[in-house]
Amino acid sequence: MGKNEGFKVEITSDFEWFWCYNILVTCGCFDADDNQIGFASADDSLAPVGANLECKPSDYPSKRIVRFETRECDHLLIYIYVMPHTLPHDEAVDDNNSYMLNVKITRAGEVVHRLELPVNRWSGGSFEVRS
Repeated sequence: MGKNEGFKVEITSDFEWFWCYNILVTCGCFDADDNQIGFASADDSLAPVGANLECKPSDYPSKRIVRFETRECDHLLIYIYVMPHTLPHDEAVDDNNSYMLNVKITRAGEVVHRLELPVNRWSGGSFEVRS
């Protein structure tokens, strides 16, 4: 695995209602001395916040993957924002109020990080990931 390669980042979820959330990602790219040398981002917004859609969009993919690649760098600092545009259709607040967001970071074809992050179904979430 070469340090002179960029990273590939993929964000997914198996949650049935994942379509109810906008995903925004910002990523700083750093050299070995911790100097920022680049930036990458992804915006996978499906609807304006507060849209309160009745059903998922007709063009929604069978497997939603938010992905981006970075330039060559030593390490990353990633911020992931998960924002609901449509609140859950049930009004029950119980112990099952979160779902898992899967983050996979690869370099040169090898997985360097694989994370499962809990997202609150009602409020979404924000996460800092260092790689």
